[in-house]
Amino acid sequence: MELEKKALTTADRQKLYKERQREAGYRQTTVWIHTNTEEEGKQAARDGKPLKPMESKDPLSWAAGWISEKGKQ
Repeated sequence: MELEKKALTTADRQKLYKERQREAGYRQTTVWIHTNTEEEGKQAARDGKPLKPMESKDPLSWAAGWISEKGKQ
């Protein structure tokens, strides 16, 4: 017996992805990134500075920029 495979919509795929992620222990949240501070983190990574975001205006934004830039190197 051959089963027909229904094409999934984008919404269906997103729902399935979210379910898999939750089962894997993740939760979804929204994060606000301060763009200037993120850029400072990127520049620090380009300059070879260590990951030390706590002195910045927004440590999460700085770390996100640093990690993003390091991923490109």
